[in-house]
Amino acid sequence: MHGDRQGTATSEEVHDGSQARTASASTSVSIADGRSAATGEPVGLQYFDYDEGLGPTGDHWNRIAREADRIARAGYSAVWVQPPMEPNTSDSNGYNPRDHLTWDSPLGTEAEFEAMVEALADAQAGDVEVYIDAIVNHTATDDPGDGTYAHLDDPEHYHHPHEGGRTTMQLFDLWDLDQTNPEVTRHLRAYIEKIAQTGCAGVRWDAAKHVPMWYFEEFLNDWADSHDFFRVGEVFDGDTDFLEAYADTGMRAFDYPLFFTMHDAFHEGGDLRWLEGALQHEDSLLGRDPDSAVTFVANHDEGPPQLSRLAYAFILTAPGYPFVYSNHATAEGVDYDAEWLSNLVWTKRTLADGEQFVRHADRDLFVHERYRNLLTGINKADCPRTEWVYTGWKKATLQDYTGTGEPIETDEDGWVELTVPAKGWVCYAPA
Repeated sequence: MHGDRQGTATSEEVHDGSQARTASASTSVSIADGRSAATGEPVGLQYFDYDEGLGPTGDHWNRIAREADRIARAGYSAVWVQPPMEPNTSDSNGYNPRDHLTWDSPLGTEAEFEAMVEALADAQAGDVEVYIDAIVNHTATDDPGDGTYAHLDDPEHYHHPHEGGRTTMQLFDLWDLDQTNPEVTRHLRAYIEKIAQTGCAGVRWDAAKHVPMWYFEEFLNDWADSHDFFRVGEVFDGDTDFLEAYADTGMRAFDYPLFFTMHDAFHEGGDLRWLEGALQHEDSLLGRDPDSAVTFVANHDEGPPQLSRLAYAFILTAPGYPFVYSNHATAEGVDYDAEWLSNLVWTKRTLADGEQFVRHADRDLFVHERYRNLLTGINKADCPRTEWVYTGWKKATLQDYTGTGEPIETDEDGWVELTVPAKGWVCYAPA
């Protein structure tokens, strides 16, 4: 769920790409030739059965269990899934929970959910964690005054449905929980404990923007931390300061400012210097605090930019924790183990590490380096592009791990001639 779009970067907010090249060259330090000790970085898969018309028709947990080895072979570290709680409608996508503690739903039974978690943990190609979409802002739309809920059936557990602001409003007419009520806190604590008991390793806090920051800091993130959960908040807002304040409560946040900028930049009429500006001017979480940034190209609320593959080439080589979106119900998102995507996931898991430097940016070409680990060029033009760019390597041979580019040699000062194919990308690193 989400709120209003704000804060999209514009061309007036960025500076010339040649300045970025000079600045990055001057800040690089000299170390021994070769690649730094890269450890790689995780990649998550948002795998949904989500249809805005009808909702899921069951068997989703079984489907994921059947595909556990396939998901692991594709290189994903974790799978983020929809809320498994009992909803108040038979065709629900999961976001209108009737009972947080009963997990039989249109997506499958609670037993099937637990079997899915176990199948992913036992995948032959490696352990894959499960992150649940956790709803702590609201319950479904039945009137709690008639006592129909198994839990939280008192109107005092909710804010008044026709009053309030951002943290007390009825989001999409759903009953907004009053986090100041001790019964609500006890219920949500039991909910978090159940998430842990089912073997999940993390949570995505749904509608986090509509839950008070203090509640994350004093309760939710503290409970999650007690189970060593990964946690990320859906703070749907383009104001980086606002997102950072939520992240400072003890979680990561989806980088909506970056998403809005990518949506404009990775477009036939876009300018990749806008992407540079979001990083260099800290107009994104990725540019300001990469450890707090969860990056994405699309999700169940927002469609991808026009040049979505190029956007994936960026987030799967940049810092931050990226999520790939795949929805088998409507074929939205991407084929999560397509060859081009699996190569990028492998690159992120194997080569992407270290500080990010923008080495070149103009309207159609963007080049960035994960210092002495990975050099990525992304070209949205209809023809190949060749540019001399500065790198952290001196007199080194680099190879393209996408399999399309020829090996290249950096000179004694670290400069290299880089060629990037039309509407494509290259990922160079030492052999």
